[in-house]
Amino acid sequence: MEEKLLAGVLNEILRHKVSLDVAFKRVCGGKCARSSEERERLYELSRAFVGDYVKLLCSLGKPARPKVLARKWLSGSLAVPREPHCELSVPKWLYEKLHNLMGEEALQALAAMSRRVWWIRANTLKGSIEAVRRRLEGEGVELEESKQFPYMFKILKTPKPVRALGAVKEFLAIPHDVASAAVVEALKPSPGEKIIDACAAPGIKTSLIVALTEGRLRVTAIDISARRMNVMKHLMRRLGVPDGVIEYIVADARRVRLEKHDKALVDAPCSNTGALSKDPGLRVTLRPGKVEYYSAVQKEIVENISKYTDKIVYATCSLMPEEGEEVVLFARGLGLKDRRPEIALCAGSYDRYDVRACRLFPHVHESEGFFITVLDKALAVVGHQGRLEEDHY
Repeated sequence: MEEKLLAGVLNEILRHKVSLDVAFKRVCGGKCARSSEERERLYELSRAFVGDYVKLLCSLGKPARPKVLARKWLSGSLAVPREPHCELSVPKWLYEKLHNLMGEEALQALAAMSRRVWWIRANTLKGSIEAVRRRLEGEGVELEESKQFPYMFKILKTPKPVRALGAVKEFLAIPHDVASAAVVEALKPSPGEKIIDACAAPGIKTSLIVALTEGRLRVTAIDISARRMNVMKHLMRRLGVPDGVIEYIVADARRVRLEKHDKALVDAPCSNTGALSKDPGLRVTLRPGKVEYYSAVQKEIVENISKYTDKIVYATCSLMPEEGEEVVLFARGLGLKDRRPEIALCAGSYDRYDVRACRLFPHVHESEGFFITVLDKALAVVGHQGRLEEDHY
């Protein structure tokens, strides 16, 4: 039973390039377990198995069918070569790339991504921070408040899966990584503003933009997928977002035409190399070509959205400079000037890049890996001494 399930989950990931969660739902459905407890046990077993995918390949020394890998893993007889990428169970190219950028610190970053740290956000559209905290603690959840963002809590211990908590089911609390919340904090949304959310669905960041301004602004939410946008509309209602605050547009952010806005959030589609702890399936599907593809997409989005605002907060859940620092270098060619976000959680960008930005790392911030920068339109003006100087609108 377990061997068949694990092989089926891995096969879905390999064939269809889907996340672990999607693969598990497709294979398990409502048939693989008789109780929610048993289903959760099988889910965690699947997470651990898929997370060890590279270890398994290293141990066998060659590719193998999912059924063979599942049987080998369940036997517990893994002899893993003492190579860093094997021990960390990550693609060799990813380890080598990060080691080249970070040195030995790459080992710490990748090791930290073997364990997921759960963060949860008090949904202030439906209750006060203290009321949500009391509700979670009443369910037996042990919490640690974020020192930077008072509405964010790290989950230290929970008696049941986070998604099964009553406060989450009632949308009083929202699973939300602290690095993702930092992206919205970098935007600094204010009442009365018109803000573009260029890659909005499923809308978790959008809802935080609304919550931080108590709904006193307008958001133009754009997403290329009609299906994801419909999911977002339903979720925003459940989260308590007031009617009329969000305008939903199904469009490609690389080509959409808009009126002028005050600010834009471009949390661009990316390789998700910063999210290995969230989705172990990435250890199976990540390829260098994915980074190159998304880097090109990100540049097109920034170029188009910059036509409709003077300020962009650009972010990706990626550890790759092609999707962070190198997008900033491209943006400079568009007349945009980068500056470091004014947020408490912030490590600098990679040393070899002269870029003003923040990186968040799993081993430093107990978060997903993120890149965040602010891009402002700059004017070349003649200074008092007759030389060209840069200033901001």
